Amino acid sequence: MKLFKNILGGILVISVLLPMFLFLNPFLWGMRRAPEYIASAKLEKVLQRMKDEINTHENVEIDIYNNEASVWYFRDCENKKLDSLSNFKIEISEVKRDSFVRKKIEKYAPLIKKEIDCKCYDSLVFTYKIKGSEFVSGFKMK
Repeated sequence: MKLFKNILGGILVISVLLPMFLFLNPFLWGMRRAPEYIASAKLEKVLQRMKDEINTHENVEIDIYNNEASVWYFRDCENKKLDSLSNFKIEISEVKRDSFVRKKIEKYAPLIKKEIDCKCYDSLVFTYKIKGSEFVSGFKMK
């Protein structure tokens, strides 16, 4: 009887500790890849053309990797369960001439809207800095 209680106690402890170790393991959380937006090949081409045109006059970098990228966001969007859509953000590094960059943004905004595969974004937002001040240009998607 004592052996049976020890075995039953061991099974109980293992049945509690094993799920805690597997699902609540903080070491595993740090190893997961952070979600990032992975653009389609067509969108990459459009952004590269935009970057090349801007780089004829100034040296800039274009970044789109901080957008909402979780599987749950896209799944909820497809099932129409989102309360509000997020913005698709495009960050341009510091620029020197505002008017030139604005013209290129206005030229490429319709092309970028067309190439975004998922219709789960509310608007297209460009952010860039001029002498430390941040400027934002926004375009509605729909």
